[in-house]
Amino acid sequence: MIARSYRTERVCAAILGLIALLVGAGAVVLNARREDRPLLDPTALAWARDHLLQVRIGALIVGLFLVVVGLRWAWRAATPERHPDLVLDHHLVVTSSALADAVKSDVEQVDGVTSAQVKVIGEPALRMKLTLRQGADVRAVWRELDGVLGRARDTLGVSVLPTAIRLDLAARARQRVR
Repeated sequence: MIARSYRTERVCAAILGLIALLVGAGAVVLNARREDRPLLDPTALAWARDHLLQVRIGALIVGLFLVVVGLRWAWRAATPERHPDLVLDHHLVVTSSALADAVKSDVEQVDGVTSAQVKVIGEPALRMKLTLRQGADVRAVWRELDGVLGRARDTLGVSVLPTAIRLDLAARARQRVR
């Protein structure tokens, strides 16, 4: 929802790969059965020769469509994620870094949180990555986070503040054996 999802790219790549695999397997199967004949049916080839202009125009349109789709896909994948500033009033603008720093400092005060990364995405929406201390009470941390996000909603004057939260547990401290 608010996290940048690469699901569309993965699904498209999987579908294209599956289509390419099926076409390749079909070509191998068809060619294995008819070793002395061409891969395409002679009737289809004769029709294509008779309608050469339409076939070329169709191939050009399909090729251009694939180029546009590929460029759009590459552009979306290469474009950095936006971190918009929030306009609370036409005279008051809160930068995304200021809001992220304020929420981060508030979240780092929560008992059990050792570090936090906060990003503002959308208008307004947050993505947070929290590292919890070993043995931290996750339910207590979650309750305190609800309070932190409530204060952020009140400060921004919004009723809903979509937030994606990723909780990581800190690695257990290694003990040296002597």
